[in-house]
Amino acid sequence: MVQRTQSSLPGDGIFRAVLVVLVITILSGALLTLAGEYYFHDEAVKNVGVGIVLVGGLVYFFFRVLGRREARRRQALAEREPNADDRDGTDP
Repeated sequence: MVQRTQSSLPGDGIFRAVLVVLVITILSGALLTLAGEYYFHDEAVKNVGVGIVLVGGLVYFFFRVLGRREARRRQALAEREPNADDRDGTDP
């Protein structure tokens, strides 16, 4: 069983930033959908918002699965080589 850590990929700030940008994209697509439906009364604007939400959601899901897989791989590697972080690639 994989233990949950503070982030999906510890030390990978870019991964976290991509997820945040995707969430913002999904929320903006949802707002565009609502604005197209209730404020602009325009079917095209609503459809664009729905498309943004769907594509953003799929990409977000892909990155979450990718992150969990990488976290499991890193944990398995750490369990096999407990002192892997201590080595710097040079001989003593």
